[in-house]
Amino acid sequence: MTPNGWPLLVWAGWIALLGAMFAVYVVAATRGRWAWWRILAFIAGCALTLAAAWGLHNPLASMTGYTLALMTLGQGVSPLLLAGFPPQARAAWHAAPHARWSVWLLDPWVTFTVFVVITLGVNLPGVFNTALADALFSGPIGLLLLITGLMFWAQLMAGSSSLSQRWIAGLYGWLGSLPMMIIAAVWVWSGRVLYTPYLDVLCLWNLSPLDDQHYAGLVMFAAGLPMQLRAAWLLIMPASAATHRPGPIR
Repeated sequence: MTPNGWPLLVWAGWIALLGAMFAVYVVAATRGRWAWWRILAFIAGCALTLAAAWGLHNPLASMTGYTLALMTLGQGVSPLLLAGFPPQARAAWHAAPHARWSVWLLDPWVTFTVFVVITLGVNLPGVFNTALADALFSGPIGLLLLITGLMFWAQLMAGSSSLSQRWIAGLYGWLGSLPMMIIAAVWVWSGRVLYTPYLDVLCLWNLSPLDDQHYAGLVMFAAGLPMQLRAAWLLIMPASAATHRPGPIR
């Protein structure tokens, strides 16, 4: 373990994970003859995952950079990877043999609970402060946010959603995004540094710890906007405005 980053083995793990994901996806996309833009969305998601991993390798370099990396994994990569699959392919996740894992990972109430608990646990002061002090924990936290982001965004997209009505999915997405927005507001408006590991750290851009925290709040706010916009779309737009599978989100 180097003082300012991950060992080579951790990088190899991230690259191996992305390589395996991409290989499995290419096989499925080729067989299904999926639209080219879906393939590009999946590739962009993989590229952003690697970029976010770089932002995680030294979490104490900047709270803004660390937040950007985490939010990229949870709120940027997740919808891109899911958009890589057409609604029909996502709908198949509810059937055998996928039902063994989707019964839990695509359950809306399990997903909501896990997503909110992880959002609060990672971002509230005092919960993961020790983890922030050691880059060893930043990789698992990033992977956890990626998984929970995939779980939650799946409930807002046709095919993978288990919610029966569009307005329910919209309300679900809006409520799920609230913890991020509240935490972002606290970070932006707080008059003191909330995370002790950053108290004596000078940001990469020579920002004070408090300014760094304020910018991190703005990053989290911006990262939460796509989910709020998606929730608003589901709440106010008629079902004919978008293409959905016959089933959950209508």
